[in-house]
Amino acid sequence: MLKMAEKSVAAYAEAATRMQGVRVISERDKDVMTSIARDNIKLTLRSQNLGGESHLADTLAPIATAMGEFSLGDQFNTTLRALVDSIEDALPVLEEQIAEHDATIDEVIGELERALLISLVVTLTSHNVLVQKVQDWERPHQRFLQGLEQTDVGHYLDVKTLTYADTSGPGRVHMQDLVSAINGGAEIWMAGAGREIVNSYPEAQAVAYAQWFSHAFSLWEEQFRGRIAAWFDRQTPERIRGSDIRNDFFGDIRLIRNDFVHNKGICKDSAQLNRLEWGLSRRRPIEITPEQMLSLIDLFPRDELREVPAPLPPGDTVRVPGKVDPHVLEDVQRRARTLGLNDSELLGAALSEWLARNGS
Repeated sequence: MLKMAEKSVAAYAEAATRMQGVRVISERDKDVMTSIARDNIKLTLRSQNLGGESHLADTLAPIATAMGEFSLGDQFNTTLRALVDSIEDALPVLEEQIAEHDATIDEVIGELERALLISLVVTLTSHNVLVQKVQDWERPHQRFLQGLEQTDVGHYLDVKTLTYADTSGPGRVHMQDLVSAINGGAEIWMAGAGREIVNSYPEAQAVAYAQWFSHAFSLWEEQFRGRIAAWFDRQTPERIRGSDIRNDFFGDIRLIRNDFVHNKGICKDSAQLNRLEWGLSRRRPIEITPEQMLSLIDLFPRDELREVPAPLPPGDTVRVPGKVDPHVLEDVQRRARTLGLNDSELLGAALSEWLARNGS
């Protein structure tokens, strides 16, 4: 957008030298053409919390400076070009940084917390569309039941188009199934009959939360645990591995995730939570409240993740993935028997020798 504004102003200025009556680009015009881009840049700089010393702060500093010097007056062309240049200079540095080591542990932890917060926002609001579609259906349906409408609204929701249909078919779900999926219970009063409380844990809530715990565990295990280990490994004389990075917060997320994925949402492993004091009961369905999900924000272990981990013993032996030519395996095993090595000893010796030859 900044480049297009620069080009537009130059085109009008050039045309004004050749033709009479060409509109002069005013400061208001320049503001309109660049305001959205400048606002995005300002908000991006502010969102990154660039206080202190970091590689990211150093890289973005020229952009912040160019933003501060930007002018809509006589210096518009010069300051706009300076801003564009500062961004173009920063982009390859940022791209290179993505592939390099993390600069600080705070940057890694900040990225992890940001990813979890965004996923929580999505999870806690994901039911809104479903609730709205049910409400939009219930209003005309209730009017039909009360005799205020001659025809009823369709009883099926077409998932592709999010429209109501009269008949069932592929990609269509009955509205009563959706009503039940968001049903959180009710408190019913009726004259002469008193009060009755009906409790129900919404299926839609269970689905959304189960997806979050799977996603959160994947973030930790596949994206950030190794990065945290790699950062500490460069700071300490001892070797730090991903398995050395342990935390009760993410350990509890793993236990709840396991019960959702492997135990049909019934509490088993998650009866032994260490950080999340949610009172889940063994052999009972896992029913997590929105308040408990929100408590994850305050429980996020920023300070704990900054602590230097202690290397752990290797633990039990594991199977080694991969395949090998059967003739090679036969020859190696024959030679190992001659040397008095069993298969496990042979494998350990072979892998250790490979590391010694190729560097650790």
